[in-house]
Amino acid sequence: MVAIPLGFNEYFPDPLPITVDLLDYSGRSWTVRMKKIGENVFLTLGWENFVKDNNLEDGKYLNFIYDCDRTFYVIIFAHDMCSEFRGFPQVIVDVDDYETCEDEDEDVEEAQQQKENNK
Repeated sequence: MVAIPLGFNEYFPDPLPITVDLLDYSGRSWTVRMKKIGENVFLTLGWENFVKDNNLEDGKYLNFIYDCDRTFYVIIFAHDMCSEFRGFPQVIVDVDDYETCEDEDEDVEEAQQQKENNK
């Protein structure tokens, strides 16, 4: 059982979901029960599977990102603070391939000015 930092409490729905999913960047998923005791929320049944499957030990750092529904995206960092999952999904986008609305607005203004000048 592990306590979830109190900062997440304001984002949990009421009533608290019975289970949440822990999802890592390699696409693996674990369903874990949640339990509220006083102000604290704990990950209980299923947490031990997540710990075992990820070889968690003292000194590792976990980054949880909550989707405000039922999923925590988890990034695990080793003792040297490097992510243990190197196969992150990537998308490379060439920003020159896209036009912004600002560019379109400028093009429209230029066309209007040219039309005015040609009158």
